[in-house]
Amino acid sequence: MRRVGVVFIILIALGCAKVSVETKEPIKVDINMRVDVYQHVVKDVESINDQIYGPETKELNAIFSIGIAYAQDFSEDVTAAVSRRRQRASKIEEYLAKGYIGENRNALMQVMGQVPSDLKSEIDNLVSQENKDRETIYAAIAKKNETSRKEVRKVFFEDDYRRAPQGSWFEVYKDSSTYVWIRK
Repeated sequence: MRRVGVVFIILIALGCAKVSVETKEPIKVDINMRVDVYQHVVKDVESINDQIYGPETKELNAIFSIGIAYAQDFSEDVTAAVSRRRQRASKIEEYLAKGYIGENRNALMQVMGQVPSDLKSEIDNLVSQENKDRETIYAAIAKKNETSRKEVRKVFFEDDYRRAPQGSWFEVYKDSSTYVWIRK
């Protein structure tokens, strides 16, 4: 009986003992979830931009319907915004190429300096409508993928830059706290 009591006390003492583990290896954190979310955002962005501007390459023409299917699980508001952007796409591309508008670091359109006075009102209205639809789309993708609008804007900016015609204006990060406008 006494031995059982001693064994019991030893087991309790060992159970309360503090164990310290030291290692020279850095602690590794699994970031697969973050990468997965980012990949879904990229797929949504590419799918929506394919619907607006068309596939980037001939190889994408073969799988164009797959890209559209990927982004079809959005609300009617988003579908309507994509449709309106598709209708405006040729004018946006024209004015980007002429340097009348540019895309700022928030993936929104911005009127640039030298706009002919007879086009000023049209371009202001076009930019306003485009940005409203972009905001609708950015919010939906962020919500769907449980990420921030900032992250969605970043992915859209990168995809838009890649697709934009030569001569288009973009606001890009230069150094620690400076953004500058450059022509692609």
